[in-house]
Amino acid sequence: MASPAPLKSPGLQPDDWILAAFARLSAEGIDAVRIEVLARELRVSKGSFYWHFQDREELVGKMLSRWEVEEFEWLDAVSAADHSPAARWARFVERYSEPARARVLVGIHSWARRDAAVAARITALESRRARFIAEVLAEIGLSRSAADSWSELVQYVWLGWLDRATREDAAPSGSRSLADVLSELIRAASAQSAASR
Repeated sequence: MASPAPLKSPGLQPDDWILAAFARLSAEGIDAVRIEVLARELRVSKGSFYWHFQDREELVGKMLSRWEVEEFEWLDAVSAADHSPAARWARFVERYSEPARARVLVGIHSWARRDAAVAARITALESRRARFIAEVLAEIGLSRSAADSWSELVQYVWLGWLDRATREDAAPSGSRSLADVLSELIRAASAQSAASR
């Protein structure tokens, strides 16, 4: 006789598993996203996972899709909003310097180093992010080619900040914030653009 299916835990939804998986990814990387670990953290049986997902691959696929959709939707919404370039820039810096988001991004970037499909999705998002940055820079007076060049530099600086800010040997609290670093970069871009006109 077949054993009965596991009972669904009251109130436990797919989102609970996905959020727990993001917490594991942020703390220890993609290898730490394991069904038994998540079940223990959620205080449910491992079998209850299968009420919501076929397997671990489906779970990590849904994680990646959620992250990707949220990032693209945010960039599109802020681009479409009737805000000044300075306001859009401030929102960009605020979003991408959030500590929790930074840890998730580091986890996803680490995952991409060994998974070509994840890397391709990051590349697509980086292209969209580069367009957002270049649009802001063009609106403050840079030529299109200069805006594109500085946009690439901004992403390199941001990725370096991301790595440093999330390492165990993170910079001391007196270090400059991402907002400070990027503001200085934007001032340099504006000055160079003005000098070349």
